[in-house]
Amino acid sequence: MEQKLFILVKTEKSNRSENNVWVVSTRSYKKKYCRNALMALRYAFILKKKTGRRIADESFNRLVSEVRSHKSETEPAQC
Repeated sequence: MEQKLFILVKTEKSNRSENNVWVVSTRSYKKKYCRNALMALRYAFILKKKTGRRIADESFNRLVSEVRSHKSETEPAQC
């Protein structure tokens, strides 16, 4: 039976501030803490290229939606 290995992304409370941080991890690589969703998504793709593993669907969808919402908040309204 083949074991499926994924790249997981989740949020955790930072031990240095009141903010949440994104945690990108696999079983063989140590956890990487990222301040925002875009950096976490970039690191997940770097790990994907290095290891050949897939990014978990739930994690990927959550990161993409978070990046889109942040991008729409920062863009100025166009008339």
